[in-house]
Amino acid sequence: MAITQHTDLAKDATAAAPARSDAIPHVKILTSYIGLLCLGKSDFEAIEAFRQDPYFAAALDVDQVPSAVTLRQRFDAHAAAFIEPIIEASIAFLQRMAAPITPLANGLVALDADVTPLNNAKTKKEGVSRTYKGDDGLAPMAAYLGQEGYCLEWELRAGSQHCQKGTPVFLQRVLARARRLTALPLLLRLDSGNDALCASSSAPSPARARPCSGPCCARIPAFTPACRAPSGPWWWPTCRS
Repeated sequence: MAITQHTDLAKDATAAAPARSDAIPHVKILTSYIGLLCLGKSDFEAIEAFRQDPYFAAALDVDQVPSAVTLRQRFDAHAAAFIEPIIEASIAFLQRMAAPITPLANGLVALDADVTPLNNAKTKKEGVSRTYKGDDGLAPMAAYLGQEGYCLEWELRAGSQHCQKGTPVFLQRVLARARRLTALPLLLRLDSGNDALCASSSAPSPARARPCSGPCCARIPAFTPACRAPSGPWWWPTCRS
């Protein structure tokens, strides 16, 4: 029910990918799949076990649970268009629920971003390739905000992709979302594989970066001229112990 009461997912998903008037609304497709994910199930076929489950439908506030075929067809057709509405719904939910975002003891709100190699050996999933851990799998990059660990994005990546590739653009997105959720200073914590000089290319042109001056956590003020003082809201640790 939180999806319908505290987000605009229904409206935004329809605007992103208009559907036929006689089709199951996008929001019911997305809500049903979110329900599956909450139960630890990701296969479309898993929805069949819940199509006649009154509690599943009531808990999700849907009057119709789609079939596995409908789920697959809808995501095949519109998955890319659904990404932004889903992310926007996640941010809107946290905003409208006034979700607490707890800073560290130093007053900075941690924004942690890192690659998480997965073991998808013996599968034929798109993007599966050798990760730096020596397994065949995917290597998504995630970003979590605050001590609560709210996920701001989980970007799917090929296993062989270097952790820095695409990271500047990824950081632009998650930093903007983090700023919508808190006005407190942010402490961006990255793996040492994300070189500071390269990662800082995600900042607007007035910002400047310098290489790490110590073994760990050299702070680099960045992003806007007004925020380059120690009291500014953006600080960038170049590495993490």
